[in-house]
Formats: sequence, C-alpha cells, structure tokens
Amino acid sequence: MSYFKFIIFLLVIFTFNLSICYAQNHLPSLKGKNIIFVYGGSIHSPKESADFFVPILEAEGAKVHVFDNFSVYEDENLMSETDLIIQAFTDFFTPVENRMNDKQFRGLQIAILNGTGFSGWHGGIGASNTVNQRYQFMVGGQFVSHPGGMTNYKVKIIDTTDIITNNISDFTVKNTEQYYMLVDPNIKVLAISEFTKETYLKSDNLNLEQINYLDIDVENQIKGSVMPVVWKKYYGKGRIFYSSIGHSLSDFDSKEVMKIQMRGFRWASEGKYLKKENIIMPIYKINY
Repeated sequence: MSYFKFIIFLLVIFTFNLSICYAQNHLPSLKGKNIIFVYGGSIHSPKESADFFVPILEAEGAKVHVFDNFSVYEDENLMSETDLIIQAFTDFFTPVENRMNDKQFRGLQIAILNGTGFSGWHGGIGASNTVNQRYQFMVGGQFVSHPGGMTNYKVKIIDTTDIITNNISDFTVKNTEQYYMLVDPNIKVLAISEFTKETYLKSDNLNLEQINYLDIDVENQIKGSVMPVVWKKYYGKGRIFYSSIGHSLSDFDSKEVMKIQMRGFRWASEGKYLKKENIIMPIYKINY
C-alpha cells in the first residue's frame, strides 16, 4: 500500500470512528432535562400514572415538575424553560371547567412551536382537548373509538431503523383497548395494528327508531383496517411522540411497550438540541 493510500485509509477509519462516537454521545437522553408532567381527568389512572413514571424519569436524571391541572400552560417562564411536557389527561367525563381552555392551549402551542417536546399515551393526549381541532392537528391524531372493548391485539413494528423502535420485534398486548383513530396522513408511523374481529355488525333489520345514539356506529365495518399505534412528528420545532397503548398501567409491564414509551420521551425531549429530522411520510404520493 502506497503512503498516500495509507493516509487515506487512516482518514476513513478516523472519520468512521468519529461519527460513531458522535452518534453515541448524541443519543436522545433525559439527563438534565426539565420535564412538566400534567395529569388529570377521571379515567386511565392519571394520578397513578404520575406516581409510576415520575421516579423513572428522575432516575434518568430529569427534573420533573408535576401538576394536576392545565394552569401550568399559562406560565410562560416555566414553559419556555421546559424540554418535554408529558400529559396524562383524558377529558372524557371531565367537567368543562377542568378541561384545557383556549389560553392554556395557546401557552402549550407556543412552547411546542419553540422546541418543547410533547408526549403521552392512549387517552392522555389522544383523547384530550377533544373539541380543539388545532390541538388534534398538533398531536397528529384523535381517538374515535375502541371497538371490541377489552381485547388482545398484535402490534407490528414497521420501522425497525428508527431510534425509537430499533431492535424491537412485533409483540402482542393483552386485555386492553385497541384504539381506532383519525390520523394525520403525514405522521411518521412506527408501529401499526390490524382490526381482526367483527366488532361492528350491520343489521339489515334495524329500524331507525331502534338505533340508540350510542350505537349509531353499527354501520361501520372495520375488520381488516390497519391503524397506526405509535408515531412521531414535528410541530414547529417541537417533537411530538404518541403511543395509543396504555389503557391501564399494566400495559407497561410489557417490556416492548415500556421501551418504546421511554425512547419516545427521550426523543421528544431533544427538540431544542438535536437537528430536525425529515419525517414527513405521506400515505398517498403524487408522481408527476
């Protein structure tokens, strides 16, 4: 090998090792991060969720502020200093006066646009602020139903290279709700599930006067539908991470569910520090 080629070889090896070190030193991390954890509502164990996750977050080196209402979103100084907001607040069955008001949403929106991450699971952000379409656009999806009630379903990882789902195999969640959602077609979907059971049955003999308003969706035929379960997206500079798994805290007994959720928290916390990724993944593409 000539001297010149040897020098080129050493430079290649050095550059490769440097890139590996850089990547390792810049993996998403909660160490030193400021986190706001907001919980509330009457379902999905909000207080228990805070009690469960806050010690885990703190063990990773995060500083966590816990609130049981949305008033913190009006604190401009605290919000601007926050790296990640975790919300566990489902507003179904919640009195109107306790739901997120327009001023609070505006504070949340501005923080995320400026780089604060936003994350949660199941109804904690996917069925919260259900009357605000801007909020739903920000999250990237909105809960519609959990047909079949408590059920078992398979989760398929469709992006095995993403830092959140890397080296995680397909898995099954048991005795929990399988969310049917309206979703943004541009989110980066990391995992999906299929509705395999005949959960809504159309009856040709059902008269209009027999239909109770709660049963109006008997017309929906969803068997075979494939639904995003885990996704990420950007809103301004802020990173959004969502998983629809987590009706009960026991869902996090699954090592795959817990690993995905914690990786999602870490990823979402880095909006102010790491380069923005190109994650627009349209379902329908136009070829000109």
